[in-house]
Amino acid sequence: MAAALVACGRDPRPGPPSEPPVETGLTVIPPDQRQPAPTIAGQTLTGGFLDVAEMRGEPVLVNAWATWCSPCRAEIPILVAAARTHREVRFVGLDVQDRTAAAQVFAEEMQMTYPSIVDDSGQTLAGIPGVPPRALPSTITIDREGRIAARAIGPVTDQMVRRMIEAAR
Repeated sequence: MAAALVACGRDPRPGPPSEPPVETGLTVIPPDQRQPAPTIAGQTLTGGFLDVAEMRGEPVLVNAWATWCSPCRAEIPILVAAARTHREVRFVGLDVQDRTAAAQVFAEEMQMTYPSIVDDSGQTLAGIPGVPPRALPSTITIDREGRIAARAIGPVTDQMVRRMIEAAR
């Protein structure tokens, strides 16, 4: 029985063993296949207005989350730590179909130093190419030219965030 279980745990990597492991849910998009990022803009949890398009020229990581989403809550510390470490990257949250008051408290408790755009209707998330309209959590990186460089459907790991940031540089 133990041998059967080990055999089922095949290495998910395509190609030679020297390639880095493929993370489930992560897609890194080759530069020649990248699409322009859609409009990701709106009121932030702190009351200002933010348009990701104004960050063109810098790599940007956008993470869609909600307080009612357990995997979102679990991955936020990874993103908060990455935002502190990768100061050359702009981090933006997209708070999807959430109660703004709850999201404000959560963002403060989690020490989210980056802004989060309020997406009450879920329309902004639904407009991101390659991301299912209700997929939470979801994360994309946008390269300096304003194109989607990578996307992760589901919670991210430290390694996934590093790979996504590298793709956007």
